[in-house]
Amino acid sequence: MEPHLRILHTVAQAVSRSLDVDEVLRTALDALTHVTGHEMSSLHLITPDGLNLQLKGERGLPAKLRDVNVLLPVGKGQLGGVAATGVTLVLKSAADDPTLLPAARDAMENDRIRGLVSVAIHSRERILGTLTLGRRTDDSFTEREIALVEATADQIGIALDNARLYSETRRQLEELQQAQAQLIHAEKLSAVGQLASGVAHEINNPLTTILGQTHLLLTQQALSEHVRDRLSIISDETARAARIVQNLLLFSRHYPPERQPCLLEDQVRRVLDLKAYQLQQDGIEVVTEFVSCPPVWADGHQLQQVLLNLVQNAHHAMTKRERPRVLTVRTSAEAGRATLAVLDTGPGIPAEVLPRIFDPFFTTKPPGEGSGLGLSVSYGIVAEHRGRLWAENRPEGGAAFFLELPLEG
Repeated sequence: MEPHLRILHTVAQAVSRSLDVDEVLRTALDALTHVTGHEMSSLHLITPDGLNLQLKGERGLPAKLRDVNVLLPVGKGQLGGVAATGVTLVLKSAADDPTLLPAARDAMENDRIRGLVSVAIHSRERILGTLTLGRRTDDSFTEREIALVEATADQIGIALDNARLYSETRRQLEELQQAQAQLIHAEKLSAVGQLASGVAHEINNPLTTILGQTHLLLTQQALSEHVRDRLSIISDETARAARIVQNLLLFSRHYPPERQPCLLEDQVRRVLDLKAYQLQQDGIEVVTEFVSCPPVWADGHQLQQVLLNLVQNAHHAMTKRERPRVLTVRTSAEAGRATLAVLDTGPGIPAEVLPRIFDPFFTTKPPGEGSGLGLSVSYGIVAEHRGRLWAENRPEGGAAFFLELPLEG
């Protein structure tokens, strides 16, 4: 009885100290194959679709028998019957059993497998798989050995359930952390939006006056070339400031967009047509991969603004790199959501920057080249459309921005 208790103790220790299912299975099988005689053991788990048993571990199985055991149908054959019923199977001459699958019979006869015991692995009244022990000797499995295999199967069931619960808890924690981060970001956007709205309205009027007066002065014929150049600079910079104010006003808006059915592909083509000349001048190849996609429920003008921001960012990033410069835009649809990806071959997004990429007024561009509002405005627009906007670094290099929106209706 002592060796049996020692094996159970070994398996119980593995279960208690590790949430790694593979380690538990390996420990259990190693212990079981040293009970008595020349033994073999195998462990199968039911596939997610519930149709088959998949070999997850084995000790001592000959090559031919291992190949047969890789995938077994539930409800058919010896192990499939145990998986379907949960009833322990004990055989003195396994090769003579009429339920044995033909391919398995040839392998067992070839390898002279005699005794066999197979038990179901349970967890919370569900059958998760089977644990099987076989031997070449004529000795029958004793009640103690059968009890040992059943107890070991119970321990493995506990380990599988613990691992599942741990994995589920980890997943829920990650989802909670993600939701918390999104909530913090939304509150930050709301606070900055309220401030931006007041500032933008106060600045907009003097900017309009400056721009108007500058244009009036430029109509004067008596201006010298030097003065005209200086006035043009004032006009350009005032216009740029006005565009920033417009972005601020859009960023701070709190009324719903005017939505209607629109095709992502059409919006992308309009933006790429708008940027075509600039992209061509900088040697950027544009690749489009459009999959047939139903309309999304969106404000077309706002959607174009988001796409333009993403394309401009990719354009700016790639000008810092040598060729090849490739801008890839692709669309796809799945489970009631449409996804658009904007991929570039630029330097990518530094790890310390990635968490702040959508923060208002945050920019990696030099002074005068960006206000840090483009991605923040885009994020707000997508959020109003009940969508998602996120960024990643591509494994092969470069950045990837993903836009996900609900399909029409």
